[in-house]
Amino acid sequence: MKHSPMQIGIVGCGTAGPAAAIMLARQGHVVRVFDKAASCRAVGAGFMLQPTGMAVLEEMGLLEKILPLGSHITTLHVWEKERTLMRLDYEDWKKGSFGLGLHRPVLLRVLLDAMEQTGVTMCWDCEIVQARENQSRWTLTDDHGVEHGPFDLLIIADGARSTLRKFVSPAAVDHSYPWGAHWFIGENNGSFPSDKLHQIVHGTRVLCGFLPTGRHTSDSPELLSLFWSVNLADDAAIRAKPLEDWKKEILRHEPKADAFLQQITDWKQVITARYGDVRLLRWTAPGIAVLGDAAHAMSPQLGQGVNLALMDADGLADCIAEFPLPQALKAYTRRRLAHICYYRAATRGLTPFFQSSHDWLALPRGIAFRTMQHIRPLRHAMTRSMAGVMFSGK
Repeated sequence: MKHSPMQIGIVGCGTAGPAAAIMLARQGHVVRVFDKAASCRAVGAGFMLQPTGMAVLEEMGLLEKILPLGSHITTLHVWEKERTLMRLDYEDWKKGSFGLGLHRPVLLRVLLDAMEQTGVTMCWDCEIVQARENQSRWTLTDDHGVEHGPFDLLIIADGARSTLRKFVSPAAVDHSYPWGAHWFIGENNGSFPSDKLHQIVHGTRVLCGFLPTGRHTSDSPELLSLFWSVNLADDAAIRAKPLEDWKKEILRHEPKADAFLQQITDWKQVITARYGDVRLLRWTAPGIAVLGDAAHAMSPQLGQGVNLALMDADGLADCIAEFPLPQALKAYTRRRLAHICYYRAATRGLTPFFQSSHDWLALPRGIAFRTMQHIRPLRHAMTRSMAGVMFSGK
């Protein structure tokens, strides 16, 4: 159904924001994106692009630009005390399927190029600090006091620490987890297989992951992302000790990481990631929608953040193409509800079993996962969960 072009403002240039901008601009809408960063700068560790996220990028005509720069992951293999705790193969779900380990700037670069080609206006160094609604149209004010708009539709996609989602859901819950992760991206140099996400667990206090993360460019070396679980209360004390102490603890659990860890010579190379659980009572209001982590940030146990953001953008764009705006926003919530609620519940349920101080949970975890992976319907459900397709409609 063809609708009149709208003026659309999008706050945030991570994943959901640029993806929504491209799709909506292609529908003929006039789109402006605002971000507080001074220039294009992707922040964050390597991530896994799941079949759901790849399906959205394929619909956008962008997947072929990304595939050569990612590591094709066929298997998740989790070890506990030199025994397999869990092994999931994507082909258990669908023949030929895989995940794509990717460096975050690669995806952002492709999205920004597509934004430019579709005529989206990008406003860097423009932090939006206030939004004002008048008859379902929104006017934005930046940190220099300059007003932008009014917009027929305002999309909030400014990440897990959003300052603007309150305009949709004033009672939003933003719960920080006590555990996070140290992460580092370096050259793989053959340290770990390029087709496996390799993880080691010990109790619930040790979680170490090595994710092949693709390449900056087609002729650059393959990258590897290291994730090392940390109780955030201990972070400062750990960093006050020699870096070699930290490395020795990792090597005690995974000696194969020795050559890779030699690339780390300064604590400044190691970033601390903090996780949170964001829950909104609603994701839309008249003339406004919240997408991505701003709407439903989660623990990364199932690696779905970027994929959920892409699915949000796709779902919203489809609804806007199909319905007038008020009905489109209601339809968007209906379409995304089951998928987001499933992964929110699954990640919240899994997190204490892999990152907590409750060591007693390791025993039931071991019994459950070792049993489930030998029962085909349960293993199939676990693989579908990993692939991001549960209740997705994909």
